[in-house]
Amino acid sequence: MRLFIALPLHNEVEQFLGKIIDDLKQKRSKVKWVDSKNIHLTMKFLGETDESKVEAIIESLKSVASKHKSIECTINKINGFPNLRNPRVIWAGIENKKDNINKLEAIALDIDNEMSQLEFEKENKKFKSHLTLGRVKDDRNIDELTKYLESYKIQPMAVLFDKIVLFKSTLTPDGPIYERLYEADLGGFVFE
Repeated sequence: MRLFIALPLHNEVEQFLGKIIDDLKQKRSKVKWVDSKNIHLTMKFLGETDESKVEAIIESLKSVASKHKSIECTINKINGFPNLRNPRVIWAGIENKKDNINKLEAIALDIDNEMSQLEFEKENKKFKSHLTLGRVKDDRNIDELTKYLESYKIQPMAVLFDKIVLFKSTLTPDGPIYERLYEADLGGFVFE
């Protein structure tokens, strides 16, 4: 099973990001755009995982969820990794609202620590809160898009992160299919 742990988005945020993606698609660059219903804040990619570990992962996520409350942030910009002049990934940035970015980092760290106890490799990079919108497949015609992105402004959108979800990802030629195996409300409410 190919698994990852993420904080999902509410429908209105998915629709907001979907409109941005539709706008960016007009530049006709070779970018593999994410289906807006699949956008999420990845906390930890587990990769290929033996099914026998799923119950232990769920127990760990119950523990993490019980220690953290829901978090309000704002989506406030579009950017690229490693940068906008030569992007490999186009992403939406999440603005710190009070110390909520630190709270997101704390959740990611707790998940990483819990998963390392289950023999998943610890992250070697600092957590960077972002929502992937697309991956550049060919940079030959990317100039028009990067110029557009440099001056692209969005109306800030509030986003509430209130669940941790264990997703199963099945790769298909038409894109990944995500299945929720388990979800817990931040603050300890559990849904299975």
